Amino acid sequence: MLKIQDIKGKYIANVLRSYGVLIALIIIIIITSIIETNFFTIGNFINIIRQVSIIGIVACGMTFVIISGAFDLSVGSIVSLSGVVAISTINNGGGEALAIIYALLIGVSVGFVNGILISLINGKMGEAFIITYGTQTVVAALALFASGGLFVAGRIKPGIYKSIGKGIVPIVIFIVIAIGMQFILTKTKFGRQMCFIGGNIEAAKMSGIRVVANRTAYFMISGLLAGFAGIVLTSRVISSNPAGGMGFELDAIAAVVVGGTSLLGGNGSIVKTVLGAIILGVMRNALNVLNITAYPQMMVTGVIIILSVSLDILNRKAKEKELANEKL
Repeated sequence: MLKIQDIKGKYIANVLRSYGVLIALIIIIIITSIIETNFFTIGNFINIIRQVSIIGIVACGMTFVIISGAFDLSVGSIVSLSGVVAISTINNGGGEALAIIYALLIGVSVGFVNGILISLINGKMGEAFIITYGTQTVVAALALFASGGLFVAGRIKPGIYKSIGKGIVPIVIFIVIAIGMQFILTKTKFGRQMCFIGGNIEAAKMSGIRVVANRTAYFMISGLLAGFAGIVLTSRVISSNPAGGMGFELDAIAAVVVGGTSLLGGNGSIVKTVLGAIILGVMRNALNVLNITAYPQMMVTGVIIILSVSLDILNRKAKEKELANEKL
């Protein structure tokens, strides 16, 4: 028979696994609000979500890729190149619609190349890391070439493009994308197959799943959202920077990991990725409010990522141990 202490221990462990991200967010908010009373305001939280919306959009696509058992390091460069091309198109008289189409096509095209290359060699995390690092370098070079290595100021008239990055519009876009992708992940065959592929790619092949097509689609979605994030970013600042997306890939991976998606693939949640992005945004905002400089902020972010990965590994081992005990 199980002891009461064992039952309580398992209950606490299950609560931490399911709601650990939300608990961490609440703790950060409470501590910072006690230290700085101006932190806990509606205006500040709207500002935080607006700031994390771009990374959040990229992180949603990254979640699909990681659940399927891979990485996509090219998303930051896609943000940069799509922004440069979009602003340049508008400046050259191409129009807003054409600028948006070009930016999205760049994202989808890079995602297609990533997906095909990784799928054809049956690549897993390690191979995906190297291949997407290669495409990241190529796309970053294209962004520098297209802009001449310089900022490109946008000559954008009031309209759809200019409004995409203003006010609460980025927040609304982020929420709509997150809801749609969570629905796809949890309520569709496409989403269930994603988890199956990430959990055991060989078994997925033997079961008749079109692994190459599916994995390519996941990378294309990731690229598409990175391209769209480039549009939102350039709309916000009315200019493009050939290095504007630098580091976005790491921030996106951090949001996914902090949200609890396993780096080993096979399971995850868009909702928790959103919470992960908000946690990182709240933490950075709290550190700014407390007048803590950039370097300590980077250290804190790194520690949080390390702890998140460590907890993921420990949780997986604990679940395996529980399953083994149940079979005895």
